[in-house]
Amino acid sequence: MKLTSEEVNSIALESRLLLTEQELVGAVRYINNFLNMLDRFKELDLKDVEPFSFAEALECPLRDDTVIPFNDTEAIIHESEHIDGSFFKVPRIMEE
Repeated sequence: MKLTSEEVNSIALESRLLLTEQELVGAVRYINNFLNMLDRFKELDLKDVEPFSFAEALECPLRDDTVIPFNDTEAIIHESEHIDGSFFKVPRIMEE
């Protein structure tokens, strides 16, 4: 599977990225090289390979989820430097 320049440019625009012509050429080459590498996995004979979720199938590395109540929410609200009146101030991460 190969992507065209138009497809990559469309994906970039959906991601709110503006690519120069040189960046677009590089992105197309990079993405297509990656897709070609993934296609090589189709050549592997995996019929006798058992699927697994974790490297150590006998021992689950995840802990059980436990709910721990936190009752002192007032301490968080009053001690926070990010409070403006009754609102939390959140830093801007995107430009308009």
